[in-house]
This record gives sequence, structure tokens and C-alpha cells, in this order.
Amino acid sequence: MLEQFVNTGTPTLPLTTRHHSYTSYRERDDCYAAVVIHLTQRWRIIVCKDGIQWILQQRSVAPPNTGTWSGKSYPTTRDALIAACSGRGLLSDPSARQVLNDLPDRIGGAA
Repeated sequence: MLEQFVNTGTPTLPLTTRHHSYTSYRERDDCYAAVVIHLTQRWRIIVCKDGIQWILQQRSVAPPNTGTWSGKSYPTTRDALIAACSGRGLLSDPSARQVLNDLPDRIGGAA
């Protein structure tokens, strides 16, 4: 499941933030291997390390900013993921909404 989201050599952060030369398999890291999309600089969606759920994460800002991400929602269906993002006002970008619409109905399922 993770393979479809991992693009070797592509940074997992937008160009406006720092990049890492390594890939991490810790979900809290900036350079986690299975990032689906960055919705904003502080919000992203990943596939969990076991490939059984999507995780809507928010980046910490408390000083000192450790750059770690924490889970805020753990949906297993696309509709629940969209609802979690929509409820937080994270789907104003049409391309982000399209990425979510293109996900399978249920994680691990066919599109």
C-alpha cells in the first residue's frame, strides 16, 4: 500500500520548507515516506506505517518547533477523510480536493 505514495527522490515537503536527504518511516517526521498530500504548511495526510488507515496530521508549533507531526484523525474511508479535512477548512484548494477524490473508497481497496 505504501508503495503507491512513495516517490523516491521527491521531497515530502513543499519547496518553501526544509528538505531532507533521507526518507523516514516514522510517521511524526517531516520526511516520512508515505505522505499523500500537504494540505497546508501545517496540515498533511499520510498513510500509516501499516497501511490500514490514513492519518490527518498537524505539525507542532510549540517552541522549540521540533518539526514533529501529530495525528488528529484516523479515517479508513475516503468519505471520512474528506469530512475530517472539510470540517477543519482544509479543502479550499481544488487540486487538494481532487487528490482526495482520487483515493480509493476504503484504504487498501480499489479506486
